[in-house]
Amino acid sequence: MNIIFDTNIILGIVRSNKTNELLEFLNPENKQIFSSVITEAEIRSIAIQNKWGKEKLDKLEIFLDLFTFTEVTKQLITTYVEIDTFSQRKNPNFPTYNFDTPRNMGKNDLWIASTATLLGLELVSTDADFAHLHNVFLDVRQINIDDLKQYF
Repeated sequence: MNIIFDTNIILGIVRSNKTNELLEFLNPENKQIFSSVITEAEIRSIAIQNKWGKEKLDKLEIFLDLFTFTEVTKQLITTYVEIDTFSQRKNPNFPTYNFDTPRNMGKNDLWIASTATLLGLELVSTDADFAHLHNVFLDVRQINIDDLKQYF
């Protein structure tokens, strides 16, 4: 199964002073890395808002070149709607849920999860925002933030 990185993983890679080692840790089987154009937009906005310098921007460009990017399609929109309504416990296709209250996901996270679901990708993230989707829509590998500290 190929993988897709959450935006927080990409941020970590750009900030890392041991990028190659971090990539080996995150992708030990050297699987193909996918990304959504939504993720690219989000990371580029973060870069501008935080006034990244040339070195950091160059590193981002090198890393983004490793990705296979996906576009927004009608199928992706349908998947987004399925996940969003599921997360709000209002999806008519699910009579029961593995969580008690709605999960309010960020819109970019919904697009990332939808891309992973549609393409059958493992989603790698440091946060728990996707946990309720694991084994329902997609495979989620949650990385403990403490495990990343050695790469900074």
